[in-house]
Amino acid sequence: MAQHDFSELLERFPEALAEMKPEFTSHEFIMRLAQRHQQSYIKALAAYSDSDSPFMHVHGRLSRLLSKYSDKIEHLGPVASIDIFGNSNTCTKWRKLT
Repeated sequence: MAQHDFSELLERFPEALAEMKPEFTSHEFIMRLAQRHQQSYIKALAAYSDSDSPFMHVHGRLSRLLSKYSDKIEHLGPVASIDIFGNSNTCTKWRKLT
């Protein structure tokens, strides 16, 4: 399986974070990022197209990369959430720091 360089999407994190509500989930953040930067998001998915779960690989990596912004957001823990496919799942809840 290919390894993707997520730096193109990572550069867009501050912009997407600025658009988020004061509290948000990883799922909400990923959807905002994917919506605003579709070409970069599709490239990331394509890098894992030989996998059975490219969305899980990309979304997991994007969620983990959010922790690099501990000066802007804090981790509130896991919450129930609906994933991109409409399935009940869990993800991390975040709060913006003021």
